[in-house]
Amino acid sequence: MNGIIIGHSAKIGSNVTISQQVTVMQGPKGTCVEIGDNVILGAGCKIIGNVKIGDNCIIGANAVVTHDIPANTVAAGVPARVIRDL
Repeated sequence: MNGIIIGHSAKIGSNVTISQQVTVMQGPKGTCVEIGDNVILGAGCKIIGNVKIGDNCIIGANAVVTHDIPANTVAAGVPARVIRDL
């Protein structure tokens, strides 16, 4: 698949930058993803399940986010983890 995939129940804040080939999908039983304001989603990252990403976060390229990411942080890796505060 190519392009950006966003599930229908995703809640995305304002001023969010979504790079190429990002996937934002709900998990089982229709759980939803919530993305805060001023978030940057790096190329190819995957956000899957009942996940909340706080305001002012940066998600690194190809990261796989399966749990909440607190506001004002940088997360990267597979699975994604906080690697730095902003």
